[in-house]
Amino acid sequence: MSHTVAILGGGVAGLSAAHELAQRGFQVSVYERKDAFGGKARSLSGQPVGTHIIGEMPGEHGFRFFPGFYRHLPDTMSRIPYGTRTVAGNLVESTRILVARAGLPPIELLARLPQAPDDWALALFDLFSGIGVPDEEVLYFVDRLLLLMTSCPERRLAEYESIPWWDFIGAATRSKKYKTLLAHGLTRSLVAVRAEEGSTRSVGYILLQLLYGILSPQGFDRLLTGPTSDVWLIPWVQYLRQQGVTFSSGVTVTEIQASSAGVTGVAALQNGQPLTISADYYIAAMPVEIMSGLVAGSLKTFAPALAGLSNLKVRWMNGIQFYLAKDVPVAPGHTLYADSPWALTSISQNQFWRDVPLSNFGGGKVGGLLSVDISEWDVPGMLVHKPAMQCNAEEIKDEVWAELKLHLNVGGAHVIDDGNLLGWFLDPDIQFPNPSAVTNMEPLLVNTANSLQYRPDAFTQLPNLFLASDYVRTNTDLACMESANEAARLAVNAILQASASKTEPAHIWPFWEPPAFAPLIEFDRLRFRLGLGHSLGRF
Repeated sequence: MSHTVAILGGGVAGLSAAHELAQRGFQVSVYERKDAFGGKARSLSGQPVGTHIIGEMPGEHGFRFFPGFYRHLPDTMSRIPYGTRTVAGNLVESTRILVARAGLPPIELLARLPQAPDDWALALFDLFSGIGVPDEEVLYFVDRLLLLMTSCPERRLAEYESIPWWDFIGAATRSKKYKTLLAHGLTRSLVAVRAEEGSTRSVGYILLQLLYGILSPQGFDRLLTGPTSDVWLIPWVQYLRQQGVTFSSGVTVTEIQASSAGVTGVAALQNGQPLTISADYYIAAMPVEIMSGLVAGSLKTFAPALAGLSNLKVRWMNGIQFYLAKDVPVAPGHTLYADSPWALTSISQNQFWRDVPLSNFGGGKVGGLLSVDISEWDVPGMLVHKPAMQCNAEEIKDEVWAELKLHLNVGGAHVIDDGNLLGWFLDPDIQFPNPSAVTNMEPLLVNTANSLQYRPDAFTQLPNLFLASDYVRTNTDLACMESANEAARLAVNAILQASASKTEPAHIWPFWEPPAFAPLIEFDRLRFRLGLGHSLGRF
């Protein structure tokens, strides 16, 4: 007789856990508080603001992208049918990263594959030179990256976890351009965290993974060939239903009841009506701001390691979409707006949407879709002169549009034209309960310095409760879809062990690192064991 598993949360982590468990013969039920599954990754169709578009248009919390270092999530996607292929076939590589600068020509980043340590040093220097940062400061920044690349894992945990990235890269004593482009720009735009508070262990090694993608044939990232739900999440849920997984929406968990023997049941409300959830095993796959509110009563008593969740911080990273009459490709990949007060990044989607073209929506009037992520919500804008958190929806739109203009309409170009804008759509998780308050229903976990101590493993002190969310300790170590998928695999493997299952565990990948640095990492491990500091050695 197969065991039953209740998964509390139907985002990427919950669906990933359901996928692995169903393929191993477990009876799985997924409970989600929203009407749709997929969590923050799901598409958010709605009527854009503007009078020129007929019907609903696809929207997103922010554009979906799949960096080259992702391995767990693409593996799962390769096992989701999509017509005659799989969902993984709906990933297409981007070929450029455009760094747009206010009033200056943009910088394009191209791929190059270094080999020896000397090659990596030169490639990293070339990557950042010419962006307006003094060469001696670029060299210092590259030196910091090389130090990380040659440090042993033990040093990373013992030393770099407690050092803010801002301090590690010496930003306080360097030029404004250094602070803007290398300190603030890279962290806010790529990993949605402030340089001043982000852990060097988290920020530094995720940044290196992204840079490895830029400097290798594997590419920086991949994008979907249509709206996220259409080409990934809906086919995924359909496949899981075929595998016997049951889904319940509109379910809000109110209490996880526990005793010394384990979880005894879960109290919930489904569309306002009481619901009791019972199973052999439970996976909490809810975001940290929801899960931390449930750590009370008997759960806090019998799983005290979860008490640290309340110390974890969240920040905002949400999207706005601009629907254009004429397509504006901008770049065949990401555009980073280096001098943007609100830390904008964007993707021009239409060039990638081969499976679900824009002509399917909006009465055929829409020719382009510029999807923009806003990563900084509490810094004053250049037009509205106040933080996004203090703006209404129209002001947010005006500020973002103005920042795009400042960066893209350079040298007489008119890439962003007011007359080309048909409508816009702001993530509905950004809500305005009154004119002076803005709230975010789905914020994003950020890894601040020394926060690892508060993040639990996928297994808990309760023998039948497991965790699958981006706050769980994983190799990926970032609030992203890859981390959610990896955490789900760790939770599934813990259930396999607890249930004495004979099935193959879900595979877990470590980060890829350049083989050329392996001897230097081993040398640093020896120095660390002897109580010595890091030495870059001779390159």
